[in-house]
Amino acid sequence: MRWTFALIVSFALMPILSVMTSIGAASVAGCQLDEASVHRCVILGIDIGGLLALMFVAGWFALATIPLGGGALLIWAAVAIVLFIRSRNKAA
Repeated sequence: MRWTFALIVSFALMPILSVMTSIGAASVAGCQLDEASVHRCVILGIDIGGLLALMFVAGWFALATIPLGGGALLIWAAVAIVLFIRSRNKAA
């Protein structure tokens, strides 16, 4: 049950983590990052501007994943409560 909870939360928050990672990497490298276009960003000799832009724009998926994750957590909690009550009744 704990792994299910962790998976649901990870699914819901992954786009936000993607945005935070891209902002952090661009900030450390001193690169410009926005949704308008891809800007050149060289880290260790590799241009990762396209990847950073993709990760940054992927944050919009949070509009879907957070509500879906919240709904999944409600279902998960209901199932956990039912299983707890059943196991408690069997023990008694």
